[in-house]
Order: sequence, then C-alpha cells, then structure tokens
Amino acid sequence: MKIRRGKIEAISDKDKLDSYKKEIEEWKSKYLRALADYQNLERRNREIAVLNKKSAARDFVLKLLPVIDDLIYAQKEIKNPGLQLIIDKLDAVLKSEDVQRVDCLGRKFTPSMMECVGIKEGEKEGLVVSQVRPAYLASGEVLQTSQVIVGQEKTEKSEADLEIN
Repeated sequence: MKIRRGKIEAISDKDKLDSYKKEIEEWKSKYLRALADYQNLERRNREIAVLNKKSAARDFVLKLLPVIDDLIYAQKEIKNPGLQLIIDKLDAVLKSEDVQRVDCLGRKFTPSMMECVGIKEGEKEGLVVSQVRPAYLASGEVLQTSQVIVGQEKTEKSEADLEIN
C-alpha cells in the first residue's frame, strides 16, 4: 500500500509540477504581451511627438508667409538690396523647415496650386502671365496657393453677343 500511496503522491506531485509549469507559461505570456504593449505605446508617443512638432512648425510658417509675401511685394516696388537680403535669409529659414516658394510665372495654370484672381486677354491661353502671390510647398504639400493672372486668347465677340450685353 505504501507503494501505491507513493505512486499516488508521485502522480500528485507530477500534476502539481505540470500545473506550476502551465501557470509559469501563462505569466510569461502575459508579461510578453504587456512588454509588447508598452513598447508599442512608447513608439506611438514618439510618433505623436514628432507629428506635434511638425504641426507647430507648420502653423508658425503659415503665420509667417503673409509677412514674407509683403516683403517680396515691397522689394518689387522699391528694389532695396537690404530688403532682398532679409528675403533671402527668410528663404533659407523656410528651406531649413523643408518649405519652398514656387514661382508660377509662365507655367500652365494648375488649380491645385494656383488661384486665378484675374484674366488677361491677348495672352497665351491657360498660362500664368502675372503672379500676385507665390505658392509655398512643404514636403510636396501645398501650404499656400499662388494668386495668379491667367492669359486668355483674345476672342472676337459677335454682334449677337454684343446685343445681349
């Protein structure tokens, strides 16, 4: 009977050992899942911080663009070398933030990047003949559309059109 009892105890000890092993595996699995969740959380937080920094920089640049546009307009009127130096320095700052000014003069009108503020007859159809305000791109995305005057071929109005107007 002792032998049987020993076997029963041995089996019981083996069952306990298997139960403990199973519990250890469950805890190990929970630990690994929690560790993976924590690592994902850290990664997401880093990504959000980068996005917030880019968003803040973009907001600042958007506030600065009208000032730069005014300086460019003033430079066209008075042609001051000191003013041009300031514009060049501001362009360097924009470039360091991956923002570039796009000159649309002579290009084909593109609605996604340009806003037509006028039409000039007697010019080549669909081409930008004058730029009122430049466009700005950041990483290929349009920050500010260009305000342009687009050319239109001169058309002869018929007598019927003149009578209607």
